[in-house]
Amino acid sequence: MVQTLTKQSALDLFEQITAFSVNDSTPGITRLAYSKEDELAHKMMIEKMQQMGLQVRQDMMGNIFARLPGKNPELPAIGTGSHIDSVPQGGAYDGVIGVIAGLYAISQFKPQQLKRSLELVIFRAEESSRFGFACMASKVMAGQADFDKWAKNTDSEGNNIFQVLDNCGYQSQKLDECRLPADYFDAFIETHIEQGKVLEHQHKRIGVVNGIAAPCRYRVEVHGHADHSGATPMSQRHDALVASAAIITDINTAACYESAYGTVGTVGRLDVTPNAINVIPGDVTFYVDIRGVDKASVNRVVAKFLSSVEHAKAAQDVVIHVSELANDMPVLMKDEIVQRLERICQEHSVPYVTMMSGAGHDTMYMAQDFPAGMLFIPSKEGVSHHPDEYSEFEDVILAAEILRQAMGELADI
Repeated sequence: MVQTLTKQSALDLFEQITAFSVNDSTPGITRLAYSKEDELAHKMMIEKMQQMGLQVRQDMMGNIFARLPGKNPELPAIGTGSHIDSVPQGGAYDGVIGVIAGLYAISQFKPQQLKRSLELVIFRAEESSRFGFACMASKVMAGQADFDKWAKNTDSEGNNIFQVLDNCGYQSQKLDECRLPADYFDAFIETHIEQGKVLEHQHKRIGVVNGIAAPCRYRVEVHGHADHSGATPMSQRHDALVASAAIITDINTAACYESAYGTVGTVGRLDVTPNAINVIPGDVTFYVDIRGVDKASVNRVVAKFLSSVEHAKAAQDVVIHVSELANDMPVLMKDEIVQRLERICQEHSVPYVTMMSGAGHDTMYMAQDFPAGMLFIPSKEGVSHHPDEYSEFEDVILAAEILRQAMGELADI
């Protein structure tokens, strides 16, 4: 027998996961990938799901797979899942509610009740906050990881993902074994908070996702020359921060111009050296995130960004190195799954809208190999990656019930 997750026990589990956060005075949830807090949260989930009676395993990257066996366990399973790592000072709902909803949905069935097995995946390192790469686990599962790039990018302590994996007791030399077989899943559906305002503004409780925007990401290293801020004439400066500011402004302008296509551009991290009030900045490193659902529009913003880099080199007489971190394609969800989720919403008179996702998710990479779909629930005021991130737990359970019905139907095909 498998222990059934109720609405109350699902809420209790959500609160248990939320408790794993850096214990300091900063607001929000800080549970970076493979940090102590992240490791403890995953260990707790393994123990919880084993106690519930599910078959639980971890792969070489630390991803968790919790399976409810079907009558024909050799058939491709029906999958669901999300992540529980967070951005620094983030919210409690991002990723976590997809794990809770998935576990709730699976636990409503008994072993061998359905033809196919059901499986929950808890993906590692979905957020790019620590290593500069998003959806690292799902990329490995889909054979889409660029290990050479990963080796060159480090966290704030100078460690790359492979060093961190080994330090945590996983086996970075065997990541190829994490690649999922082409027949592993017959379908995969993720539940997530919207991280935007569409559902709230349209007074809908569910978003049925039909496509996911994809990011292009870059690390930009600007090397000028640090000098005294008072003694160096303006005409003799090689100011790395001024050059960076010009590029950042051009990215913003280009993205605004392309906003009709849903394209956005962001620079969310910037490191300045020596970072003193009386010293001209000699070195700056910043990270660029350009994304959208229209690849041509995204490419136009990227072209403007790269053109701006060349102009800033000449204007400020600095050296600039641009490293591409990601260049992903937008992903469409499987029509049959989208239509199934729409039908279930209609059958239960659930207010829903079919929509695109502006944020990336692990499902982008699951969809490379398997028929995929997504469900969104509203985010209060569209806030995400922030301590004020909030979604009604009633909506979590509603999505979990829709997911339960969809997984049950797909498992008996």
